[in-house]
Amino acid sequence: MTRTTYSGPRAGLPSPADSELPGQKGVDRREFLAMAAAAKGAFVLGFWLPPRAASAQQRPGAVWYEDSDTAEINAWIVIDPDDAVTVRIAQTELGQGVWTSNAMMVCEELQCDWSRVRLEYASANRDVRETAPEWTLDVMGDGARDPDGGGEPSFGNRARTGVFGIPDSLYRRMRTNAASSVKDGRYYLQLAGAEARERLLLAAANEWDVPTAELTAKDSVITHAASGRTTTYGAIARLAAQTPHPNPETISIKPPSEWTLMGTEQKNLDVPMKVTGETVYAIDVSLPGMKWAAVKTCPVYGGDVWEYDFDAIRNLPGVRSAVQFPIPDPALTRGRIFSGGVAVIADTWYEAKTAIDRMPIDWTIPPERAAFNTANMREALLDSLAAPGTVRVDQGDVDAGFAASAQIVEATYSTPYLPRARMEPGNATVLVTDNRVDIWIGDQSPQETRFSASQITGIPEQDVYLHMCHLGGGFGRNGNGPQAEQAIMIANANRGTPIHLLWTREEDFIGTTYRAMGMARLKAGLDEDGWPLALEVRIGMQDGGFGPTASFGGTSRYHTPSYRFSNHTTDFHVPVGTRRGVSQAAHEFYRETFMDELARAAGRDPYLYRRELIARTDLPYKDDMIKALDMAAEMSGWGTPLPPGTARAIGLEERGAETGGSATISAMVHTVSVSRDGTVKLERVDVAHETGFGLVNPLSVRKQIEGQITWFYNDAMHQACTIADGRIVENNFDTFSLSRIDEDPPEINIRFFETDHWLIGMGHDRAISVQSGISDAIFQITGKRFRDLPLRTHDLSWG
Repeated sequence: MTRTTYSGPRAGLPSPADSELPGQKGVDRREFLAMAAAAKGAFVLGFWLPPRAASAQQRPGAVWYEDSDTAEINAWIVIDPDDAVTVRIAQTELGQGVWTSNAMMVCEELQCDWSRVRLEYASANRDVRETAPEWTLDVMGDGARDPDGGGEPSFGNRARTGVFGIPDSLYRRMRTNAASSVKDGRYYLQLAGAEARERLLLAAANEWDVPTAELTAKDSVITHAASGRTTTYGAIARLAAQTPHPNPETISIKPPSEWTLMGTEQKNLDVPMKVTGETVYAIDVSLPGMKWAAVKTCPVYGGDVWEYDFDAIRNLPGVRSAVQFPIPDPALTRGRIFSGGVAVIADTWYEAKTAIDRMPIDWTIPPERAAFNTANMREALLDSLAAPGTVRVDQGDVDAGFAASAQIVEATYSTPYLPRARMEPGNATVLVTDNRVDIWIGDQSPQETRFSASQITGIPEQDVYLHMCHLGGGFGRNGNGPQAEQAIMIANANRGTPIHLLWTREEDFIGTTYRAMGMARLKAGLDEDGWPLALEVRIGMQDGGFGPTASFGGTSRYHTPSYRFSNHTTDFHVPVGTRRGVSQAAHEFYRETFMDELARAAGRDPYLYRRELIARTDLPYKDDMIKALDMAAEMSGWGTPLPPGTARAIGLEERGAETGGSATISAMVHTVSVSRDGTVKLERVDVAHETGFGLVNPLSVRKQIEGQITWFYNDAMHQACTIADGRIVENNFDTFSLSRIDEDPPEINIRFFETDHWLIGMGHDRAISVQSGISDAIFQITGKRFRDLPLRTHDLSWG
């Protein structure tokens, strides 16, 4: 058998300069456009054809940016003569409701007819070419406690890649992460709507020669009450687009007390096209002359291709070529090291996958990485807890508190590696020519991907175009994996030909980052009445794991005279990232489960024990935390009798409660049954959740809470990935355990209460108390205390 060792960008193909596949004439840009225009049902990019022609070719259900030939009032808003309003959205919709909430923030100020609103994604290309107006850059007001201001966005360094803070580029922060789309974007999205409204009013005032102050706007109609004259936004929009505001810095935004659209329950605008199947996800993209790429990467992170035998598959149906690609540059993947691999290019994805499955591939695997397995990684985490760590908080005299205690309670907890396990596997379609890159993708960080494309191809960012699609799951920067980088590398080796890369499910598990595997050791000294005198928290996690101080940083959320908190890190090879909940989910499992254990050791009610300990603190939001606990307990009927085999457990959920700035606070009571054979059922969840100064879309918040109950139920009961010989073992749904629909709780009750600060976010760390709640309920029913997730791995039977 002839072996083909990698020696260039692709095997079986001419050099990239030839820009053609074997047996196929090269397709230049002009020919590509002609093919696209002739292809029935094909969708064509607005910037390649005049806008009207592009609109005619736009496939129904596609939501990427189009250049407009009607009145663009500003970069966010386009108004057609028929009063249809297009709002551009800079964040990515993956089911969390941002498509609707961002539009509501714009339209609240615009005062347009909500029923005539349509949405499309903002242009990452315009974002690199243009900057935001100077007067929109700085947040107004006095921070998180000011209802009239813009809140407390996460500014940091305004890097143009959008990784840190909010850049000064046209569409500001295009990244979708950290539950921050509303928190970070509200002030400038409201400003965008307000500026457009004021320009529409100004245009009408100029047309009628009346003062702007005499005009009102509502539902896309401008009225001059004194004369009885009216006009519509569509009628005046072109004039408004040519009428700059003379003093835009004087424009203000509405406080919650004046909201009329924000704060109301609105159905998600993306849902109708999804349920009818019209929505174009990135996986659906098809272009004239497009070829498909199936890839295999080394199953051990940090490994690479040694050799592969293309001759073994060269003559299979549809096969065109093979392309080897290196380990993606860690500078483009936030320092994470993935694997090198090889792609097979074919006419269809089935042909590409069939061929790559048959193609012999040998790997170069670093032996130190192949030596990792779950058992020795757990041992390393345990050893790290015994070693000196990085002390984050050291209040009082913890050792003296332990010495004076009447009782010592100590427990060690663990959480596994957790993947994204998204429904839509990683994919992207990329066309690279000598002077331009086009990418069709669902991506949570388009500014970052734009930068990657420029670095890989050598083509300036100003000539990189992302055509954004809705995303079928992501839970971090599109899973924080290098699907875009792989697709760009492969397309760069096939310039002139659109390449659609699609990962298999197994590649999706390898290609995405994981929430870091972790362990924690908590130790408390209690006085004779069961109240803490000292608390020590040691968190063990992989170096580079996100959120090391979550839930424990700053100070203890529960009163103790002495408190010490430290981080202890290990060096593993699995790339870790910001999976939903980040470290908050693991850390609050540790904290809230330990609080249950302390309450049991003290012989006290877990709800009242928590309540008293919070009341003794000096935390700025302790009253809100107590209100959440009281409301959830009252909603659940706390203390009333339950059937045998059923128990209630309570948990506090907070992010930012120690800061006095933006925060989100809730409490939940979980009613759980366990059959004698060990079948667990989450029967009911009662949720008390704050609104802060106001929720943009309360319906979306309800959906977020309900969805996260299911999400963290899975973390509690089912989900885990293990390591053997350096490889992920559970890499498809036949081995990776997930809940079934009959495991969802039949009853979820949600009640809101008002507080006096802006929320820090809703998207990823609500319902994390499901984990501690089920764990404590199991203890109450079975007498067994389990401290390692997922709980399905334990014997839960009783009686």
